[in-house]
Amino acid sequence: MWSGLDAVGVTTWKLPPAQIKALAASRGTRAKTDRIDAEHIAQFMDFRPDARRNLPHAKIRLLRALLSKRGQLVETRKRLLAQIKAHGKMGSADMFEALDAKLKDLLDYQIAELEARIENIIATDESLATTAGIPRSVPGIRPVASTMPITEMPDHRRASRRARRPRANCK
Repeated sequence: MWSGLDAVGVTTWKLPPAQIKALAASRGTRAKTDRIDAEHIAQFMDFRPDARRNLPHAKIRLLRALLSKRGQLVETRKRLLAQIKAHGKMGSADMFEALDAKLKDLLDYQIAELEARIENIIATDESLATTAGIPRSVPGIRPVASTMPITEMPDHRRASRRARRPRANCK
């Protein structure tokens, strides 16, 4: 829904529900209606306007999805390797050797494909490539490891605009 609203030009934000609930509790509110919830959200936005998150850029969302899928495949490969080791200890490794080898090769291929897509997305976007160059300048940081913080950082273009905006005096 968030990306659908964004696509048609409706400004939306993601807010931290636990913090809004804590604010309501701190004010002693127990009633739960849409009107009261809306009041709590408005009060929270007055109190913590910096807590809202905008929808990440489409490329960041795509990178997050690719990294998530890669993580699933890496975890599956790790489990497979543990099973192969267990089969070796039980003396049944020969029975599954060909099947396990094919499955491991498939997982390795799919992981490599995802990594290539991640690299391509970063390489074709000047801003992402520049940002990725910072962690990659550290010895031992590989491309995928450098991509993870990029997908979790706030959009630096939005953050720099927010930083320049004067803040209202809080009492």
